[in-house]
Amino acid sequence: MGAKRLAFVTLLILLGLGWGVGRLFQPETYSIHSAQFEDAESTLPALQLVPGEARRPNIIVILADDLGYGDVGSFGGTVIETPHMDQLAAEGMRFTSAYSSAPVCSPSRAGLLTGRYPLRSGIMQAMQAAGDSLERRLSLRAGMGMANLGSLDMRGGPNMVNGLPSSELTIAEMLQQAGYRTAAFGKWHLGDFTQWIQYHPYNHGFDHFVGFNMSNDDWPVAFYRGEEKVLEDIGLEQERYTALFTEEAVKFIEGAKGEPFFVYLSQKDPHQPFFPSERFAGKSAGGPYGDAVSEFDWSVGEIRAALERLGIADNTLLLVTSDNGPWYEGSSGGLRGRKGQSYEGGFRVPLLAWWPGSIEVASTETTPGMNIDFLPTFAALAGVQPPEDRTVDGRDLSPLLLGRAHALSDRPLFFFHDYDVEGVRAGDWKYLATSSHYVWPNPLDKQDTIAGSIQASRGYSPPGSKDSIPALGYWPLLYNVKRDPLEAYNVAKTSPDQRERMARILNQFKTEFYADPRQLSAVPAGE
Repeated sequence: MGAKRLAFVTLLILLGLGWGVGRLFQPETYSIHSAQFEDAESTLPALQLVPGEARRPNIIVILADDLGYGDVGSFGGTVIETPHMDQLAAEGMRFTSAYSSAPVCSPSRAGLLTGRYPLRSGIMQAMQAAGDSLERRLSLRAGMGMANLGSLDMRGGPNMVNGLPSSELTIAEMLQQAGYRTAAFGKWHLGDFTQWIQYHPYNHGFDHFVGFNMSNDDWPVAFYRGEEKVLEDIGLEQERYTALFTEEAVKFIEGAKGEPFFVYLSQKDPHQPFFPSERFAGKSAGGPYGDAVSEFDWSVGEIRAALERLGIADNTLLLVTSDNGPWYEGSSGGLRGRKGQSYEGGFRVPLLAWWPGSIEVASTETTPGMNIDFLPTFAALAGVQPPEDRTVDGRDLSPLLLGRAHALSDRPLFFFHDYDVEGVRAGDWKYLATSSHYVWPNPLDKQDTIAGSIQASRGYSPPGSKDSIPALGYWPLLYNVKRDPLEAYNVAKTSPDQRERMARILNQFKTEFYADPRQLSAVPAGE
């Protein structure tokens, strides 16, 4: 071979290798592009008020960070004492099939506040701090490469946006139009407003804010009062903030003076690293994590006590839940999987509803629900017509809360992982087309990666036979989660009718979703 030809072949090989390596760092986004989420100057819809039967209660959402389904006594927890949440369960309602809208924090919060699946906002993983170090940025890119090889399960790469788009309507913006005062306390994590002020809670419908820009481990973590940066970085001195945010919420409630209000109290607990105050440190049988859960439980009790002291408990709906399942510590209550997975342990969360005189005492609701249901539920209670210029994926849960007839049992709920819609629950059945079969973040035999496909192909086919047996797991996964909540038994082979029905539901939704993920056109809410 001549020198020129050798050089040409060598160049082709190098180009091919370069293209292959480059592909490793390309995320799998299922043809979703960042341009779809660019906000032109947008005006949020003017919502129609629906007077008459609207009850206009005060509304409080207390959100834990990484609290497991099995960490709360009334959900079967036995290690950590949670007397205040248990009292809410004894006097209110437990939702035993409640889900977050994502198995990680930022997208779950986007879903809660907008009533829409988080990817409609361009958010599918934890938002990154604007001041992230070069080392952390490079580690994210390296993670994407390893994910495409199959070493990690994070193929989606970065979010499509730097924060919650201004065109998304939040619960706070909706309730403002109904005359509610609104406040957010604690962790925001929907855009680092230290650099991009458009993501500040003030620009998403909140009248009052005291809290952090990011998660408590996204250093530097800034502490704000309103738009004033009080601290550049809270560092490791975090013990005081659970009580501080609780006290700020109580002061806001006291200052409402009879006006309806919405409080979003998003505590840092029990997200790691754990920094309980001196009052709780070392007191729980659950170690530092248990101490953080105990302090969160105390915060719930303080809010409840304030409502009773002020004589407004009968006109206040209080919801307590978590943004996703437990991470390195905490209990999933025996459910399979943890934070980051589409199994029940990643998505299923405790949810308590307390409204004296309106919610039946010590009631249990088994109907599946999701935090995307909060917005349409609050709209119904406040007498607001949900927006008609966008798809609202959530449904009104007020019939469940108030003991009325409903038709919510079989509506499908979808499970997103990165940019993929991995599965669906409808009624008692849950179907996963693909997922991390083993423990996240190791996909092992997940077939949308190189290594996963190789591992999945390690089956056996007898000579001359067209049949083959996989060496690892079968796909898809089908569970009857009423009978088998631990997702221990895949019945896809023995329940073909259910398997095909669930596959049709999932595939139809995926086709419609990927055709127009934002769906900001005039589509009736809930359709």
